[in-house]
Amino acid sequence: MRGRVHTEYRRLGVFAVETEDYDFSIIEVRSGLPSLGDELVGELNSLGEKQLYNDTTLEKLDVSIKSIHLIRDNVKRAIIDAVRGK
Repeated sequence: MRGRVHTEYRRLGVFAVETEDYDFSIIEVRSGLPSLGDELVGELNSLGEKQLYNDTTLEKLDVSIKSIHLIRDNVKRAIIDAVRGK
């Protein structure tokens, strides 16, 4: 699955990724650091520890997927929850 980095809370490594299905996933990055607009490839539609590929910078990212299948209106709240560890 492909997605584009849509929103970032860069300081804590939390990002919202808009998927090719036009919903959103919240990821917490463990290694590597994407930027707004970067194209990510991988299992964006399942929770847990994953490895994604940043097709823009050609590097691998180790991430934890915190939320999936979100609508745009719920992205901000999900990022806040991910930062707080909920």
